[in-house]
Amino acid sequence: MTASTQNLPKLTPTSYALLGLLARKPQSAYQLNARMQHSLIRVYWPRVESHVYSEPKKLLRHKMVSEEKCTHNGRNRTVYTITAEGTRALQSWLSDDADLDLRMQAEFMLKLLLADSGTVSNVNNTLEKSLDRTHQDLLEAITGIKTILAAEEYAIEGAPYNGIVVNLMADILIARYRWGKFALETAQGMDDNLSTEEKVNISKRAYANALEKLEEAQRSDPDQ
Repeated sequence: MTASTQNLPKLTPTSYALLGLLARKPQSAYQLNARMQHSLIRVYWPRVESHVYSEPKKLLRHKMVSEEKCTHNGRNRTVYTITAEGTRALQSWLSDDADLDLRMQAEFMLKLLLADSGTVSNVNNTLEKSLDRTHQDLLEAITGIKTILAAEEYAIEGAPYNGIVVNLMADILIARYRWGKFALETAQGMDDNLSTEEKVNISKRAYANALEKLEEAQRSDPDQ
């Protein structure tokens, strides 16, 4: 490893996400950000725009993309193209299945996990907003999938794997919606004056409910 390589910023999953998008076709930073913010990638790897816009320059320093200055609709823009070195790096990342990270971050769930330091009103507010947002996400997902099914030029992107991945999104949205209704119904029956014993009883019933669902899922899978 050369000294210049050692001084380069480390590649991240976001770096590889952009390499994957550029492997499909050359794109500008604006186009890359649009794909990151309005595609399935956003569901599983949400990133703020500033992070996305800084990535192409990093990839350029790694010589994994090349750049071309051009004019589009009277505006100057830079279009990035994946290089042979970038293609090798992307393929290496795709073939590396060590230490796969299956975690999904959700700030509203973190608030609920620590909600015993707040009020029931805080909890109800968080749950109402999350359930409303989940309902909106469900409607957007339905519209998006119908659009894809109606136009082959949309269905071809990432085929066939995007179609497989979208089913996890559907399952997650359905689970979030059902859980949101259960959680809100449970929380609306509580107040800040509950005794420790009452809180523990509610918690134990919820744990038992979760255990029943997990065991049912295990029993329904003959391979387990």
